[in-house]
Amino acid sequence: MTALTLDRSAPTPAQAAWRAFNLQLALYKHVWHGTVFTSVLLPILYMVSIGIGVGAYIDPASLGGLEYAEFIAPGLVCSVAVMMLGNDMVFPVFGGYADWGGHYLAQRATPLRPVDMLNGHLIYAAVFRPFTNCTLVAVVLAFFGAYTSWWAAFAVIAAALVSASLAPWLHFWSSSLKNDANLNMIFRFAVMPISLFSGVFFPAGEMPGFLQPLVWLSPLWHGTELARAATAGTAPALPPVLHIAYLALLAATGWLAARYRIQRRLNF
Repeated sequence: MTALTLDRSAPTPAQAAWRAFNLQLALYKHVWHGTVFTSVLLPILYMVSIGIGVGAYIDPASLGGLEYAEFIAPGLVCSVAVMMLGNDMVFPVFGGYADWGGHYLAQRATPLRPVDMLNGHLIYAAVFRPFTNCTLVAVVLAFFGAYTSWWAAFAVIAAALVSASLAPWLHFWSSSLKNDANLNMIFRFAVMPISLFSGVFFPAGEMPGFLQPLVWLSPLWHGTELARAATAGTAPALPPVLHIAYLALLAATGWLAARYRIQRRLNF
């Protein structure tokens, strides 16, 4: 009989990231039902109550000729990505270093490196989640007549770009905290302001002039501009390549910051 041998060779970076992603996926299978309301049902309820109900009283001329439902639909798809990141990149990341779950500490006992854990978590949060939940929301909103063109599918890609640009920065912030009492600061000063003041629910031009630069810095605003151009055919505030370049820059610099922080926390 041939003796069984264990493969003790270190995985390649791609293999290691895939293994870390599968761990996040396995964890998600146990908690997915707890995210359905905020990531799927809440945007749909908002569309029914505000987008269609209250929106019937809003003059399309104030929205560039768009009905209110058409105006907010692409922004809702992108804002779902931000809301999911609040669930995926705050408490799970903080808990990965602590007794809440300690999945980062557990992975550290395997051949996985800290950067592999980061990459696997980002693939889950910035690729898997947007292309599943945001696609579902986009399909449901289509039944409300918010858009009819197949170009609307690009709204999901815009949502994924928003996730990719914001996820590493939330990971970096969550990894930098040592006290769970400070976790709500991320929602209070990042997730909620980005969700409310990025041109999703009202034109960004209606914001006071001194706040406009903050709107331009928001990754959700750039994603919403791209998504609205795809669904409603409106011209974005900037050429699409500039919106994409800004989101890519945020993603790259955020990944470097998150890699630095997770290596500092787990290199022992």
